[in-house]
Amino acid sequence: MPLKKKELRTELDLTPKQRMFVEIYVKDWGNITQAEALKRAGYVCKNENDYGVMASRLLSRRLNPHVAKYFDKRFEKEIKMYEGDNLRRYKRFERLADKAEKKDQYAAAINAEYRSGQLAGAFVDRKEVRVTGLEGMSREELENKLSELSQKIDGYNAKTIEAKPEHVEEIENS
Repeated sequence: MPLKKKELRTELDLTPKQRMFVEIYVKDWGNITQAEALKRAGYVCKNENDYGVMASRLLSRRLNPHVAKYFDKRFEKEIKMYEGDNLRRYKRFERLADKAEKKDQYAAAINAEYRSGQLAGAFVDRKEVRVTGLEGMSREELENKLSELSQKIDGYNAKTIEAKPEHVEEIENS
């Protein structure tokens, strides 16, 4: 059976190697490169640099939209699994804290407990950021800064000359 046009291909048209590539890449996201995932999936290239090129082409929306769509679907599924599974994190922190406490590693146990509390929202890091640029200042702060600068200029660089015109003639341009 001839291949479908690339625009018409779906997840069902993925080859086993393409599917394996996406699964490996998503499973080890952040720990491996696209080229490494391609190698693990069983692809063979003559040149070592070709693995990266081939992996990029596989995930290209223009060249292989069905592979890119499958990657997006799997990646979203993985993200949802980790975002929505706080119970698993609580349990893990609890196990880590218990193990550390049994080995008299109280700093590690306290840290695990603290992180668990952070996850629950019990501990919140509040940081106040003050912008020293003019954009972040209120009108009152700007006026104070301007008067301060004006005093500095008048005090250190008193080169301002106050003059009143006494005799002014109008000059005609011909």
